[in-house]
Amino acid sequence: MENRTRIVEAYTTHLREHGTPPHTVHAFCKSLSLSERDFFQEFASLDNVESAIWGDWISGLAAKVSSGAEWKDFSARHRYLTFLFAFTESSLDWRSLMISRFSQLALVASPPFLKAFEEHFKTFASGIIDQGLSTGEIASRGPLQALYPAVLYIHFRAVIAFLLKDESQRFERTDAFIEKTVAFAFDVIRTQAIDSAFDLARFLAPSAWGKIS
Repeated sequence: MENRTRIVEAYTTHLREHGTPPHTVHAFCKSLSLSERDFFQEFASLDNVESAIWGDWISGLAAKVSSGAEWKDFSARHRYLTFLFAFTESSLDWRSLMISRFSQLALVASPPFLKAFEEHFKTFASGIIDQGLSTGEIASRGPLQALYPAVLYIHFRAVIAFLLKDESQRFERTDAFIEKTVAFAFDVIRTQAIDSAFDLARFLAPSAWGKIS
């Protein structure tokens, strides 16, 4: 097994078992019977290892959902929904690890270990936005549209935060949150926000929660 693969697999196992990264490169390498030279030939830091783990997950998921024959016929909104629902399904395998690493982060926080995660998501989101702009589904706003990938990333992080707190059966509340917030987001970037804003406000009202479970 090549060193990069060994490092990534061992690091993932450590995160799952301890909920925190290894304390030092030296201690981590010692546990693998690997020299620090071999480690640094693959990664510049421990954060880089974790960044690769989360980044590979997102890039792999994006590649998977966009490889279907029907993808080319999806609207931008449908593509984003497809990705988010695929993400929530995939997250079942990562949930305990996500709780330990994501739960205490602010939505706009960009820790080094999420660098590749954010970059891969924004690249994927840019493709969705470009498709929406080409069909008129997304309004062109000149320089402002360059902010769309960052806005979708904040939304994506909000979905993750909601998912990690969701205790509903089969995470049904998260599904509802995704549908309503994506509808709102795409109405905003299509400049027709009033109906979706009202629907979203009703969903987020405390009195509505019992109706979703």
